[in-house]
Amino acid sequence: MIRARGDFVSVKTKAAISLVINLLIAVITTGVIISYFFTDNLLIKNKSEIFWFFTNDSNIFAAIASVVVAIFDVKILKGKAELLPAAALILKYSGTVCLTVTMLTCLFYLAPKHSFSFIFGETFFHVHLGAPLMSLISLCMFEKGRRLSVAAAHFAYVPLLVYSAVYFIMVVVIGEENGGWRDIYSFNANDNFLLSLVVMLAQFVLVIYSVRAVYNIGIGKDTKL
Repeated sequence: MIRARGDFVSVKTKAAISLVINLLIAVITTGVIISYFFTDNLLIKNKSEIFWFFTNDSNIFAAIASVVVAIFDVKILKGKAELLPAAALILKYSGTVCLTVTMLTCLFYLAPKHSFSFIFGETFFHVHLGAPLMSLISLCMFEKGRRLSVAAAHFAYVPLLVYSAVYFIMVVVIGEENGGWRDIYSFNANDNFLLSLVVMLAQFVLVIYSVRAVYNIGIGKDTKL
């Protein structure tokens, strides 16, 4: 957590703000996910489907990353560290990328399909918009450290590729009729899973490099991760 060019906020002030935001992400996300086991909504037909959604998985992943960052924020505040270690930064960056993809998918695909009031209403507001925005703000404003290299940024592909592989196996290979998943995102509608995958990968590439670019603003190249 070094100072970027033009940054007049102290390292400990940034760590304190980061700590608050990351704890909010972790606590609210935990509460929202738990609430899904006790409430009904139109997207989840049974409780086993809670973890089928990339939205929920990405929020859980990002919440875990937030807890990790919060731990190091405390160390920075105590003077036991000066910046986030590489692994913690990459983890937070990857979680933020996943949440940003979730937010964009909701804005441009799910909301037009189901209505904005539904997709961004009640607890969905946090997992679809609140957590993504908080994660982006904390990462790009208060958790700057080493400059993120292209190689380091590529770790963010892992969550999407893992989810895509599982979704393909459960929806396309096994199929709902054989005990697999129903096509909750309609990605395989008219057997167009390949097209959907290409579109999602394109979106992921755009988000990966966009978030990296914003994060790297003001960080010197001599501090590359």
